[in-house]
Amino acid sequence: MAEQGEAENGEGAVVWGSAYPPSINAGIPKLGKLPAGWSRIRMKDMLDVIERPVKLVDSKSYQLVTAKRSRGGIVSRGTLRGDEIRVKQQFEVRSGDFILSNRQIAHGGCGIVPPELDGAVVSGEYTVLRPKPMLDLRFLHYLSHSAYFQQICFHSGVGVHVEKLVFRLQDWLNWQIDVPPLGEQQRIAAVLAEFDNAIEASQYLITGKQRKKRFLIGQFFAPSIDLNLPIPPGWSRVRCDKLAKVVGGSTPDTKEPAYWGGHIPWCTPTDITNLPSRYISTTARSLTQAGESACSTSILPARSIVLCSRASVGESAINTVPMCTNQGFQSLVPKQEGDLYYLYYLMQACKRRLVRFSAGSTFLEFPGRELAQMPIVIPSSAEREKVGRMFAALDDEIDLISARAFALREQRRGLMQRLLSGDSKHYWRIMEEVAV
Repeated sequence: MAEQGEAENGEGAVVWGSAYPPSINAGIPKLGKLPAGWSRIRMKDMLDVIERPVKLVDSKSYQLVTAKRSRGGIVSRGTLRGDEIRVKQQFEVRSGDFILSNRQIAHGGCGIVPPELDGAVVSGEYTVLRPKPMLDLRFLHYLSHSAYFQQICFHSGVGVHVEKLVFRLQDWLNWQIDVPPLGEQQRIAAVLAEFDNAIEASQYLITGKQRKKRFLIGQFFAPSIDLNLPIPPGWSRVRCDKLAKVVGGSTPDTKEPAYWGGHIPWCTPTDITNLPSRYISTTARSLTQAGESACSTSILPARSIVLCSRASVGESAINTVPMCTNQGFQSLVPKQEGDLYYLYYLMQACKRRLVRFSAGSTFLEFPGRELAQMPIVIPSSAEREKVGRMFAALDDEIDLISARAFALREQRRGLMQRLLSGDSKHYWRIMEEVAV
């Protein structure tokens, strides 16, 4: 088996200095024990290579398609007239065809042509295949996501660089693969489709709630976003430092080991931009007490608003534990606990204002003084707390649905590998539990 940083082609030749593409599970394709009732079949015995040459007409428009990497499916890449298509040798694809991008298959560039792209054309850089009656189309879709399928695609390429592998179709067609009878293929595909439907429904809900949140934030905080708007009755215009203390950050000597690796989390913009939610509790690096004392950073109490003032201007999070930041932050420590969420969502609403008064030749940055003096329009304390909690509740719903969608993806991934490999230890139990 190839070591990290190298790979093997279909003939076992090592391709030095080239890691597997991110979309491919590393390893040599190997079939295990044939599951009971399954058949070990060559790819060429399940798929027909199809060629439907198209004679381009200059004045006629043609739908073009491409295969996205990482098995992202077959998608449109626009429409061109015949005289605008540079490569004149084109082939028609039809709904239900399985096509491979000969140049991108090492990266998972393959998929099934959807009904809306029926009749599109591809160049000779694609291989068009049609499943034989023994192979269910939806099963083939899921099969193309299996580790073994990915590996046989990668190992059917020859070359010295992963971006320039030459796909050898005949080698690929000669690989064997284990498949169940047609009825079981359909049952497996139906089970996995149920997971896909649930994941898609979750993502739809998430998108809708995020859109609703953005709309409500824009509506409620409008008087602070645009100071030219009239101030609502009972509201008042104040400076930001009326509600919170602005606290900056700093970095101690990075070459002094005694300053690093302690118990005080030390936040950088990278820690903020990669967060899955609005809360931050850990950071990539930490300071010792000596490190915190050696620079001008201050420890933010838990439940402050960690706010990026440089580069990723306006990105923010709520820290759940005391922590420091580097100099790329001007954070807000609420003077009243009830203002925490209000201030957090107010900063989201005012992100464009923060960017506008940022300056810098290398990167944008706003000073703490500007943030402290920034005018905002606010309602009463009770109203601020109520509004903050309303937006927090909306984000709680989004976090809950996102966690469920993540769990479904993990379950689907594990289930797919087991079902598609016919793992005899788990196969029948899974099929009985999720029988459809």
